[in-house]
Amino acid sequence: MTFLIFIFGLCIGSFLNVIIYRWSRGLSIRNPLFSFCPHCGNILKWYHNIPIISYIILRGKCAYCKAPISLKYPLVELLTAFLFLWVYIKFKSLYGWFTFFGFAFYVLTLILTSFIDLEIREIPDKLSLSLIFIGWIFSLFGLNPFVDFITSLLSGFAGVGLLFLINELYYQFSKREGMGMGDFKLMGGIGAFLGYKSFYWILMLASITGVLAFFGVYLWQRTRGVNKKLDLKTEIPFGPFLALASLLYFLLI
Repeated sequence: MTFLIFIFGLCIGSFLNVIIYRWSRGLSIRNPLFSFCPHCGNILKWYHNIPIISYIILRGKCAYCKAPISLKYPLVELLTAFLFLWVYIKFKSLYGWFTFFGFAFYVLTLILTSFIDLEIREIPDKLSLSLIFIGWIFSLFGLNPFVDFITSLLSGFAGVGLLFLINELYYQFSKREGMGMGDFKLMGGIGAFLGYKSFYWILMLASITGVLAFFGVYLWQRTRGVNKKLDLKTEIPFGPFLALASLLYFLLI
């Protein structure tokens, strides 16, 4: 069963790639129905879209125009498959299918928000608000082993308010916005699923990983001689680091 869950996760990851690409560019998710090459526009055959395998067989290039395919696509597929499997192992046997599906939705939404935020530096309201409302409903029916409904409800509002307060304090000192409304709502969704007790660890982990990523990219640019260099005023999406921190907290507690 675990093998089938992993394969299903790869397929979901392939579909997430479609959503990330099209949503980030304002394209329809449903039209065209089938995937196409972003370089030449040719509709891809089904055997060009087999997760991981097609990428390896095609050697990371389009079957038609031979343009390179971003490594991001197989990485999203593998990330989705491993997280999907992890959620299954952690929750299915102890709490049942409904709890597994609820947290699977949580994980998949975080993957979507992270990569869309990296692409366009914006977290769509449809994703962040869905995370909040589904988190509340999830707890309302007693399917969330971490929080009850009241805690989930209060934590959803508290997550939004906490980041709003932090951003206001940052603005008073720097006269610059530190985070956007998308980050506030994402934290609300995290609170609705994991509760307010997770906030300290998630914010600490998000800040640490964000700083490490900043200096990692900075050093990489210095060694490569990249003209566009980072500085302390460079805007970096915070959503992916919130998502990463919440996943670490959620999967390791």
